[in-house]
Amino acid sequence: MVAEMERFNKEQQEIVSKIEALSKTSRETGVGGRFSWNRYNGRVACNVVKHYLEKRLRKGLKAVVSGFIRGLSIEFDILMVDEWAKPEEFTDAFDPKSVHSIIEVKSHGTFSEKALKQIKQIFEKLDREYGIKPIYLAIREAGKPKRVGAKNWIEITREMLSPYKVYVLSDSRTKEPAEGVSLWRRSEAEE
Repeated sequence: MVAEMERFNKEQQEIVSKIEALSKTSRETGVGGRFSWNRYNGRVACNVVKHYLEKRLRKGLKAVVSGFIRGLSIEFDILMVDEWAKPEEFTDAFDPKSVHSIIEVKSHGTFSEKALKQIKQIFEKLDREYGIKPIYLAIREAGKPKRVGAKNWIEITREMLSPYKVYVLSDSRTKEPAEGVSLWRRSEAEE
C-alpha cells in the first residue's frame, strides 16, 4: 500500500511539474501575478490531465478536452465519453447518454465561495437531470495556512462541493502533494 501511494504521489508531482513547465507566466503574458490564467494555460492543464487519465480509463471510454453536452451551453474541461461517441455535426456537443463523467479542472483552485456555489449548481444539474457524475480537480490549491486568518481552500472546496468528488494534486502553500487524494487510482477513473 505504501509503495502504491508513493507511485501515486510521484505521478501527481509529474503532472504538476509538466503543467508548470508548459504554462505561461505573467512575465511572459504581461498580465497578472506569478501565474496567470489564460486559455493557453487552461488547455495545457487539461491536456496533461487527459494524457495521464487515459492510461487509467476502463476499456470503452475516452477522454475529450473541451466539450459540451447536448442541451447545455456550458463548456466542460474534460468529458469521459463512450469510445465510439462523436460530437454532433458542426459542434463539440455530445449526446448526454454517451457522457459518463466530466472533470472541472482548475490550475490554481477556486478562491471564491460564490464560484464554488456556481460549480456545485452545475454539478447538481448534471447529476440530477442527466445522471452524469462530475469531478472537481485542482492542480494546485491553497491548503495548510501559513499565517493566522488564512483560509484552507482545500477544506473549503471539499465541504462546499460535497457530496461530489474533489481532488487536489498539490498544496500550493507547501508545494507537496495534497494529503489523502489521488485521482489516479483505477477504480476512480472507471466510475
